[in-house]
Amino acid sequence: MNAEEQSGIETRLARILPGAEPVRITGVASLGAQRSTLFLEIGDGDSSRRAVAQIADQVIAATQVDIEADLLRAAQGAGVPVPPILAVDTQMGVVVSEHVEGETLPRRILRRMKVESNLGDRLTTDSGRALAAIHQIPSEALPRLDDVSDPLRYAAELEKLLDSLSAPNPSFRLGLRWLRQNAFEQTTKATLVHGDYRLGNIIVGDVGLAAVLDWELAHRGDPMEDLAWLCLRTWRFGEDAHEVGGFGALTTLREAYEDAGGVWREDAFDWWTVARTLWWGLGLARQTEAFLSGATDSIVLAASGRRVAELEYDLLRLIGP
Repeated sequence: MNAEEQSGIETRLARILPGAEPVRITGVASLGAQRSTLFLEIGDGDSSRRAVAQIADQVIAATQVDIEADLLRAAQGAGVPVPPILAVDTQMGVVVSEHVEGETLPRRILRRMKVESNLGDRLTTDSGRALAAIHQIPSEALPRLDDVSDPLRYAAELEKLLDSLSAPNPSFRLGLRWLRQNAFEQTTKATLVHGDYRLGNIIVGDVGLAAVLDWELAHRGDPMEDLAWLCLRTWRFGEDAHEVGGFGALTTLREAYEDAGGVWREDAFDWWTVARTLWWGLGLARQTEAFLSGATDSIVLAASGRRVAELEYDLLRLIGP
């Protein structure tokens, strides 16, 4: 971002933040293809305060930004810790929220846990409570979200992704067959699902969970999908002794979730663990092909694509006898 671009963004942000003068960009968290995250300092009379702006690509701005703002408001109303919204502008594709103190980088969080012995248990309990609160938000109030709760329909979507790959993948084919053979019976109605709750998408403060971030993948679905995703080995960052995100015990997560009103279904949890492992493996494989085909020269996608074998390994261990 050059000086002219920065000045233009600051002027536009000041326009949607009544009484905020001046607005200054103090740092950049990311400048992604679909979304950029900027740290701000905004004027507030004789003082100033910190904020965060998330600016979406204009292709998705009008709909996605509006939906995400509704999600954040609904979550805050349900008691889920989220950054309070300061302003929304669908034309600009921006959501501005208050800055929340804490850490987001997984490696730093896990290093803290080795020093602060109780932090992992606190974060696990907080996560169970937060996910239970999310899953109790009436999904009927968010009709614009896709419903992906049907396991067989989800398996069919995964098969389409698998068929789109140019290289054969027997491990993923086995995983897909397992999903169809072991599809659970739907006994609960679809709920709001965050879709990407894990280290990297939460802020961890001094006493535990400070905020839940990144609601772009939210949808209506099976609540066990969120819990399984958090427990995938890929999100433990090497701390495999702690099944929940590399920081906690599964029994602690389940107890906190149930105590907060959630209903734990073991068969659905197991199924979604396999399904989301396969989904992420397919996503990494597509990143590989995008780089090898020349569609992108992103070294980040190339590096991510090299991890396909890890997901194959995880998948085979999950479906093995």
